[in-house]
Amino acid sequence: MRAGCAWADRGKAIDMKLPAFLTAALAVAGLILPFGAAQAAGNPVRITQCFIIEPKPFSKMSGGTQIDYINESPKVARSITFAVGYRNAEHNFLRRVTDEGTFVPGSEIKHHFSLYNDVVYGGKKVQSCSAVSAIYFDGTRWH
Repeated sequence: MRAGCAWADRGKAIDMKLPAFLTAALAVAGLILPFGAAQAAGNPVRITQCFIIEPKPFSKMSGGTQIDYINESPKVARSITFAVGYRNAEHNFLRRVTDEGTFVPGSEIKHHFSLYNDVVYGGKKVQSCSAVSAIYFDGTRWH
């Protein structure tokens, strides 16, 4: 009977901690998700593909980063900066790269960057990839 009481006591403790944990997790998610959704909705650059390029033969180092994107703003951009997160077996990375040129609205841009070509390849998948700023030819900025 004592074992039953101890189990019941442990069960109560778990029951009390689990809702508290879930409540905290949901509260945090409630704060993060709307912010992320609002940020994504306001981003004038839509990423269509973002991945790490495989190494060249006989190399362990990645071949760089491929980012394909569309300028969805009504303005012509001259500079777009991206933040790309990547993880291999040893480290987590978060780096920025800036693409400069003439990026007209609605056109898909496919660019290869040397970003992460100094890192041991850990697979194609990136942890994150998003535009973080844009400069337009009219002098305005988004970030």
